[in-house]
Amino acid sequence: MDVSVMAQEGGRSPHNGQQALFPRALTPFERATLLWLLPEDKPGYNEYRKYISMWKVVGEGRRGSGNYILAEPSTIADAESPLPQVLAYGMIEADRADISVTLRELLENQLEFEIVNVKGETIPEHFTEKRRWNFSLWTPKQPCPICCRPPREVTIRREIGSDATLAVCVSDRRLWICDARDGVNHLIPVTNFHNALMLYKNIRDPERALAADNFFKDLHMFSDPDLTAAFVHYNKLRKKVDLGTVLFPKTKITLLERVASLFRK
Repeated sequence: MDVSVMAQEGGRSPHNGQQALFPRALTPFERATLLWLLPEDKPGYNEYRKYISMWKVVGEGRRGSGNYILAEPSTIADAESPLPQVLAYGMIEADRADISVTLRELLENQLEFEIVNVKGETIPEHFTEKRRWNFSLWTPKQPCPICCRPPREVTIRREIGSDATLAVCVSDRRLWICDARDGVNHLIPVTNFHNALMLYKNIRDPERALAADNFFKDLHMFSDPDLTAAFVHYNKLRKKVDLGTVLFPKTKITLLERVASLFRK
């Protein structure tokens, strides 16, 4: 499919780095791309869809070309506060570009997004799209949106309400949590989650405790209860979902552990 990112009369879209007057409307390409990140059949994304439809681009973010802030037109863009957590992420793969699309969580009535070509300085005016994927569309039992392989899934059961699902893709070195109540999928930084896992397992050896890069290689060493407990700890520090009281899965007892327990009696 041939796609044009021409969005203003007589010139390229402002997301290619040109000077622009603020506030301005989202370009058609920006608007369509951001709404694609926010599936309307998942209620947790609907509020953000309203912002995309109603607000204006009021200024640039701090990360350079393609990084902008949406808000009410009279708002002064805040590029000083810490970056909010990522709400949604995806990629449009094309013949002349790979376009990364990131939308961050709402902060002080401002919404920050980034649409950039990871293969070059600008997004071509015309390109032929080959494939696109995002994490927002994923649901449990589906393959990883990037590699199309099944991720490891850990069901986190709440005492009240529906489940959440922790998904880990070893091939693409990604992990995310899907909240069944609102359908939102939150990406989880590997290093922070690994730290929570090491604390829970009381692993203090620096070669393991500080080696977050080994998380995916060692994933088979950790049980579902281990990963559940690690996420509960991580979520207390950097809240992704409202868990309430979690019903922890029972750990399977091996034959060796059964024999050892008999000798302790």
